[in-house]
Amino acid sequence: MMSILEAALWVQSTPFFTELRLSSYVYPAVLSGHVTGIALGGGMILASDLRLLGIAFRQRPVGDIIDRLRIPKRIAFVLVASCGLLMLGSKAEEYYFNVFFRTKLLLLALVAVHALAFRRGVYGNCAELDRTLFGTGRLPAKARLAGSFSLLLWLGLVIAGRGIGYIDAPLDIHAQRGFTALPQPQDLPEPNEKMRYNQKLAVHTLGKRDQPTC
Repeated sequence: MMSILEAALWVQSTPFFTELRLSSYVYPAVLSGHVTGIALGGGMILASDLRLLGIAFRQRPVGDIIDRLRIPKRIAFVLVASCGLLMLGSKAEEYYFNVFFRTKLLLLALVAVHALAFRRGVYGNCAELDRTLFGTGRLPAKARLAGSFSLLLWLGLVIAGRGIGYIDAPLDIHAQRGFTALPQPQDLPEPNEKMRYNQKLAVHTLGKRDQPTC
C-alpha cells in the first residue's frame, strides 16, 4: 500500500502539477489568488466576529452582517480552497514535512467543528439573536463565545499559513530512502530541456522562502 509520502511524491510528479510548479506565470497567479481570497474572506470573517463580540458595527443588526456576508464568504472560501489545493499538489512533498502545514490542517478541522457546533444556535439563528439584543441590550453568551473561538481559530490559521514558507523540507531524509530520481543533465540533449532540468533541480533542493501561504 502506498504511504502518504509516496502518494505526495506521485501527485507532485504528475505532468499537470509539474507544469504548474515550474510555470513562471500560472503558479504565481494561483498563489496570488490564494492570498487575495484570504484577504477578502478574512476581512468578512473579522467583521462578523467583531459584530458577535459587540465590538464593531453595533448600530447594525446581527443579521445584516452575518447573513449578507454569507455568500461572499463562501465565494472567497472556494477561491482559497481551490488555489490552495493546486499549490498543495504542486509541492506536496515539501508540505508533508512542514509542521506549520500540519498545524493548519488541524486548525481547519477545528474551524469545521466550530461551524457545526454554532450553526444552529448562532450563525443560522440571527433573527433570534437580534430579538435578544433588542430586549436585553446585549447578545447572548453563546454568540460572544462563537465570535471569540472563530477569531482565535482564523488568527491561528493565518499565522500557520504564513509560517509554511519558512520551513524547508528535510530533503536528505527522503533522498536517503531513494525517493529522489532526477534525470542527469547529460540525458537531456536539448538546451530547453536542460534549462527545465535546472529549474526542477532548484525547486527540489532549495527552500520556498518566498511562498507566503498555502
